[in-house]
Amino acid sequence: MAVTAVRGEARALFHAALSSSDRVLVTGAGGWFGSTVGALLRGGPAASMYVTQNPRPVHDGTGYVDAVGWDVQAIAVFDPTVLIDCAFVLRDHIASMPLDRYVHINAALTSRLLRLAQLPHMRAVVSVSSGASVHPTDGSRRELDSDPYGVQKRLAELALLGLADEIDAAVMIARPWSLSGSLVTRPDRYAFSDLLVQARSGEISIRADHEVWRRYVGVDDFFAVALAGAVRSSGVLNSGGELVEFGALAERICGTLGVDAVISRVPPSDDAPSDDYYSRDTSWDDACRSTGLEPADLDEQIIAVDRWFRASGG
Repeated sequence: MAVTAVRGEARALFHAALSSSDRVLVTGAGGWFGSTVGALLRGGPAASMYVTQNPRPVHDGTGYVDAVGWDVQAIAVFDPTVLIDCAFVLRDHIASMPLDRYVHINAALTSRLLRLAQLPHMRAVVSVSSGASVHPTDGSRRELDSDPYGVQKRLAELALLGLADEIDAAVMIARPWSLSGSLVTRPDRYAFSDLLVQARSGEISIRADHEVWRRYVGVDDFFAVALAGAVRSSGVLNSGGELVEFGALAERICGTLGVDAVISRVPPSDDAPSDDYYSRDTSWDDACRSTGLEPADLDEQIIAVDRWFRASGG
């Protein structure tokens, strides 16, 4: 059986939300999320255009597609009807550049998002946000220098939601908290893929001295449900999934994959609060029911990512 980067069920739902007359613009196409969108688009009915910081080929899970740099004229000629916005400088880069530059770049990307949302034939906009926009508090009420990533994500959400009543396009704020996926570009940056790679090495080290709780959904399912919702109405979609603590997740990975890895973790601190980074609303379950998608459960996510890593040599 061929190993694929995205589930057939997710791709089918994604394609069903589009028509042969749609033209899908993907911004931030070179990262994990953009590549996943490319994999979902492959073989579908709609034309597509990919935008990255500089023109280059980007991987979509099967091969490569050419992405263009930000080019207002080329985008106008393409005349998109659907926008999937993945363009943002992640928090990983905050330490490597001056704060004012980091803020300026993301503010410019938000400004571009708002311009694109107002294009004349746009009917649906899916903008990727982050749980950091509202955790631990509403980002718009925090100081910018305390969490520039979360604060700017929240400001982008509010700007786009404020625009939604003035434009014809439906707006979906796709707010991921914790996702799994085959096309993750740096597995060591994300706990799910990092634990999986560690399990295959025979030793898992959990470095937190407190409990860490997450909910995981597959990034392919997440984008499929977000787009299916966006072509119907505006809203906010928080990712969901089964609640799991990292120690239990490590054991689950080993059991699901049938590997005998040694699991160790930093001795717990009596006064360290647990890290509870997950949504408590029902938007994910509600959206899955309304779109008819049965999302991949935790075991299926583990198997899918591991199978891809082994097939691709990751």
